[in-house]
Amino acid sequence: MEDPRDPVRALGAGATVQAVLMFLLELGLLGSAGFWALTVLDSAVAAIVAVVVVAVIWGLLLSPKAPGRPPWPWHVIAGHVLFVIGAVVLFLAGWPVLGWIYLGLILVSIVLAVLYRGRLAAESQRARDERGSATGRRRSGRRAATR
Repeated sequence: MEDPRDPVRALGAGATVQAVLMFLLELGLLGSAGFWALTVLDSAVAAIVAVVVVAVIWGLLLSPKAPGRPPWPWHVIAGHVLFVIGAVVLFLAGWPVLGWIYLGLILVSIVLAVLYRGRLAAESQRARDERGSATGRRRSGRRAATR
């Protein structure tokens, strides 16, 4: 029996592909930070530190369950800006082929985010509502008054 609350089913195939692609781009961002530190700073320790710093920042601000995640569409915009910075870092670190591949995947992700913005926005709002109810915080303001 299929669960109607299943987030993958609720998003639909295209939006699910976009969500998976976002995850892969996040991994690419971590990799580009590590490549940059390893190539430019020539230090494995610096590479580990760079990856950890990027992972912590992403986890606190942009991951799906981040406590400080901005609302739709700002988290998607911020994420893609960071991805582009990751691609630039790949170019600067001397990995142009990876940089172009990464930029291509970023472009596909942007197109999918625009095409499925309604579903992605609804899923983002649902996740925000769940985070708010899980922490016991009450909604306030104009949106709370309309619900």
